[in-house]
Amino acid sequence: MEAIGGTVFRRALSEVKEQIHEENVAAMKADVAQLKAEHAKAHADRKAKLQEKINQLDSKIQAQLQNAKDRREASQRRAQANVQVLKAKAAEIKAKAS
Repeated sequence: MEAIGGTVFRRALSEVKEQIHEENVAAMKADVAQLKAEHAKAHADRKAKLQEKINQLDSKIQAQLQNAKDRREASQRRAQANVQVLKAKAAEIKAKAS
């Protein structure tokens, strides 16, 4: 890339996934806001359909947020497990060295 004047930027996959998640949630929230504005101006029959779409988007947003929370918690559990394994290995090596 350097030869053609480009620059390579590296990011952790988790950062990219988090950014995509945040963008998806933001887009859905914008859709909800737009639907709510339409809902306020719509006639009764149209209001019911718009409210259903709003409810569906709200459900998707909550699911996305819960999935992100679950992923973070799982990642933290994996990190803690790795720490425990490394501590056990260090203790084993220390015991052998004594």
